[in-house]
Amino acid sequence: MSQQVAQALEIAIISSAFAVFIVYLARKQRISFRYTVGWLVLCSIGALSGLVIPVVTPLASTLRLDAFSLVGAIAIIVLLALCVQLSISISGLQRQVQVLNEDLALHKIAVEDSSATKN
Repeated sequence: MSQQVAQALEIAIISSAFAVFIVYLARKQRISFRYTVGWLVLCSIGALSGLVIPVVTPLASTLRLDAFSLVGAIAIIVLLALCVQLSISISGLQRQVQVLNEDLALHKIAVEDSSATKN
């Protein structure tokens, strides 16, 4: 077995193990379905990345990189994109919580004012 095949198998095994962990977290309802799908897509891309090495090798040679370095760089870019997407989601949730708290404060003031005028 060549070193390239061995590395591709190792990557596939690690990606599969991570996918099992993601499914475990999803079944425990620790992450939502939307993020489960995103992580599972990333795991499948990782598992198949070993198969893309022969395809990526000419591009890597042109860029004067090792094929695994190029695949690793692509994986890092995908992870950074995922982090940006999660940051956008968290920012939206923070905005929703802020609006909800402001509405709650206004309703609380209205209830206190109405109970004060009744007394």
